[in-house]
Amino acid sequence: MRKGQNNKDLELKLMCKILFREMGYNTHYEIKLRTKSYIDQIKTHDISDIDVFGCTFFQDLTYHCLGSECKSGESNALDELYKFIGVVDYFGIDKGYFIKSKIHQNARQVSSKRKLSCYTEAELRKLLIGFGYDVDKQVKIENAIYHRLNQAIKSQETIYERLVNYVCYDFWNKENWRNVHNIIHLLSKNIQQKLFPENDLNKKIFFFYISELFSIATLKNLYMSTFESFSDIERSIKNQLYGGGESLSEKQKIYDIVNQATNQDLSFSPPWELDYIDMSSRFSNNTSSSSRIPHFFQELREESFYANKVQIKQKSLKKFDDVTRKFAQDMLHFLTKYTTIGKEIFQDIIDL
Repeated sequence: MRKGQNNKDLELKLMCKILFREMGYNTHYEIKLRTKSYIDQIKTHDISDIDVFGCTFFQDLTYHCLGSECKSGESNALDELYKFIGVVDYFGIDKGYFIKSKIHQNARQVSSKRKLSCYTEAELRKLLIGFGYDVDKQVKIENAIYHRLNQAIKSQETIYERLVNYVCYDFWNKENWRNVHNIIHLLSKNIQQKLFPENDLNKKIFFFYISELFSIATLKNLYMSTFESFSDIERSIKNQLYGGGESLSEKQKIYDIVNQATNQDLSFSPPWELDYIDMSSRFSNNTSSSSRIPHFFQELREESFYANKVQIKQKSLKKFDDVTRKFAQDMLHFLTKYTTIGKEIFQDIIDL
């Protein structure tokens, strides 16, 4: 839980998460927004955050995201709304949701001109009841899921500090192509090559979450590749892995110059590149099924972990077609091949 957060703020976030999930979005809490200053020395600053973030890929892999600001209290709605409008613009959120215990009419008028939705707690509850939810019961379930993920991440801080910092902070603020490279790099350098007890569920939840983030980065990369050239998708995937064709060309030139200067013949491409391109290319053959991979990972992470075991239920599996499940398994095989994550971490999914 974020420091200083009260129970009412958290309850509003949990209800907003239920809404976003019901609308078909992969959901994440408390996304930090960071920037760098270059005066005297480079420093990173946390400038704001998004209380609940939702993202999804449509069937053609078009990426769409939502963000919310959830505040208790009955005053300062307009000031808080103006701040949130700035966050929405800065982060490139497609639609924002402003949720507060009480919202005055002037705040609603401002939000209507910015395509933001405003809901009081009572209005949000009414909306969720209309979706068929027992709101109080579902909030308790979501509260347990929220704390379980936070506990899992916190439990790994001393073991995988750089990896935890990256997925909690840097992932949401880096260029997407860097996320692909950096996650593979960090998984390769920061994972101990040894088995861990089968009952170490915190570690499993942590790596399930990382696989979820990696799937988002991979699909965003593929989404940009289809824009560049769907008919020559493999070339486009490689270009987007380096920030675009022009950026790739510049990086290759610099690499060649360094090789010449040091009299070396080092490969420019990482060892995983060809398999990554092949995997992404297969995803492009069925964009509808591949678009559901992040939802598949989130469903299993939230619905399959119990106090002392992992139990993947048919109810969860029936929400996804066989191709989505196969693509998710392909991604896990890729990660266990090119990083030092042991297969036993994902064995529950691999054995499906």
